[in-house]
Amino acid sequence: MTDSLRSIRSVLLSVLLLLAGHGLQLTLLPLQAQALGWPSHLVGITGSAYYVGFLAGCLLVPTIVGRVGHIRTFLVFVALAALAINLAGSAPDFIAWLVLRAVNGCAMAVLYTVVESWLNERSSDAHRGSLLALYTVLSLGAMAIGQLFVDQLSFETLFTIAFVLVIAAALPIGLTRNEQPMVAASTTMDWRTTYQASQVGIVGAALSGVVVGMIWTVGAINAADLSGSTEAGARFVIFAIAGGLIAQFPAGRLSDFVDRRWVIAGLAGIGLAGAAIPISTSDSFVLNVSAFLIGAGAMPMYSICIAHANDNAAGRFLAIATSMLMASSLGSVVGPILFSVIEADNPGKGFTFTVSIAFGACLAWTLTMILRHNASRDHFEPYQPLPKTTPEVVTLDPRNQLDERDDPESYPSTGNEIALAPEHNAPMPWLAPRPVPKRVDFVTETRNEPGCQ
Repeated sequence: MTDSLRSIRSVLLSVLLLLAGHGLQLTLLPLQAQALGWPSHLVGITGSAYYVGFLAGCLLVPTIVGRVGHIRTFLVFVALAALAINLAGSAPDFIAWLVLRAVNGCAMAVLYTVVESWLNERSSDAHRGSLLALYTVLSLGAMAIGQLFVDQLSFETLFTIAFVLVIAAALPIGLTRNEQPMVAASTTMDWRTTYQASQVGIVGAALSGVVVGMIWTVGAINAADLSGSTEAGARFVIFAIAGGLIAQFPAGRLSDFVDRRWVIAGLAGIGLAGAAIPISTSDSFVLNVSAFLIGAGAMPMYSICIAHANDNAAGRFLAIATSMLMASSLGSVVGPILFSVIEADNPGKGFTFTVSIAFGACLAWTLTMILRHNASRDHFEPYQPLPKTTPEVVTLDPRNQLDERDDPESYPSTGNEIALAPEHNAPMPWLAPRPVPKRVDFVTETRNEPGCQ
């Protein structure tokens, strides 16, 4: 592990600088728009533009990297991301912000992909899980660090700091002596297989994306409106990140021993409770508790949804995880738009209503599927935290390496891509302990119905 870390230390340093600046500007831009007097529903639309650009970047990056290589791509898009931040700070125009936020989203998708390609190539099979967990913690931690600058300095100075941090991220990778990673092939999605593997998983990933998109696009201005302080907006985001970090591993490990759908339902319930807490404008403690619970409910859910879908599918981890990532990203596009619609008719209630709708729908859907289906465990693999960034990070996941080594295409086909387990005979199957992790890539007995969800 030490050798692996030594070979990617320049990449990790670039990640810390890049995401500290990126996390700062994600909170700073909505607060700046609020200070300019823009209505909250317009701020939500600019947030959706960021995620539209991010999706576009995920689709474009293989072609760009294939033409100019990883280092040049990273340097160019660091400059583009920094330029978008600088122009947004000096051009307070709604249309300009739509374009600039889309450009910034596209640039960040490309930068994430380059970084994750490097991590993927430099990590050994034995240390992939540990490296991915470290990357998850560093990513969220760096973005939380960026929030510490808010309310300590003027907006003009904060934009300068965000600009400098993002530009500085180019130095470690630009000066690295390590060889560039190989250009990865484009990753394909399979929506039908993903839905069959886990109806709970794909819906949960999309709805968690709605909430995470809300936290990053309008969470700060919602808290600032309630408390009358921009500092409260930054604290809201910090506590949401803290909730996600702290809940990530306990929730994931719990899902290794009980039906993962009950953990997903529990997370949705925790998030719903956080959104439903009556918040007093003078009680910052209650506001922070609400943020913590919302983050704890939303941020671990994506990884657990992927783990649940992977339990139900043989050898399709890459396609399924990529589809789930796209579903989550689409949710992040839709969330701020839904917020804008609700906020326009119900000023001050858009954030609470949108988050409550997302968590409530996830809870109702998951409980319905629990009552209708038993969960398959034939392809169980232990939980692995997975950051919601780009399809490239999916290839870093050790579960993908298992699929590559134990290719189900080498076995005869049953005509059904999703192999299902027989129903459990335990009186309370959701409490039954999970079996020792193993790979089962071909099951001769299947049922002609969607996967156990």
